[in-house]
Amino acid sequence: MVISGLIGLIVGKMNFSGEHFKPLDNKGRLSLPREFREQLADAGNQLVLTKNINGGLTAFPTAEWIEFVKRLEEIPAGKQRNAINRLYLAPKTDIQLDKQGRIPLSRAQRIWLGLTDDDREVVLVGNFFRIDLFNIERYREVVSADVALIKDNEELINRIDLP
Repeated sequence: MVISGLIGLIVGKMNFSGEHFKPLDNKGRLSLPREFREQLADAGNQLVLTKNINGGLTAFPTAEWIEFVKRLEEIPAGKQRNAINRLYLAPKTDIQLDKQGRIPLSRAQRIWLGLTDDDREVVLVGNFFRIDLFNIERYREVVSADVALIKDNEELINRIDLP
């Protein structure tokens, strides 16, 4: 098991990391990286998949999804809570990894990701306790925005000595 997985087990949480580029197969299934599958084996190979605000999808292990929903429930009723419910709760899908470690992506999920018949490459990004999925173009845009955000915070760069 990789170091990040060991660290996650020590602190009792999963710890997904890395960038992985994977193509969808002809049936719309996506193979998860070995490192992710190893961590998910202890959680029954189950994920909850939903949209995210960056134009991608996010996969949560079931226990992390439950914690996420608890935080959403604390938001006062109103327009923001309704918007959050439509973005995260309405498109929520329970996913079971198949024996080959693949997850199916529905047509709606593929459309949200911006995937086409010609462009079926997905970037899976470990994000601590969840996995984010993007098409390559959108992922480049998100990372560019991330770099700009970090560059604007000199205190953060110096505090953790970012290269």
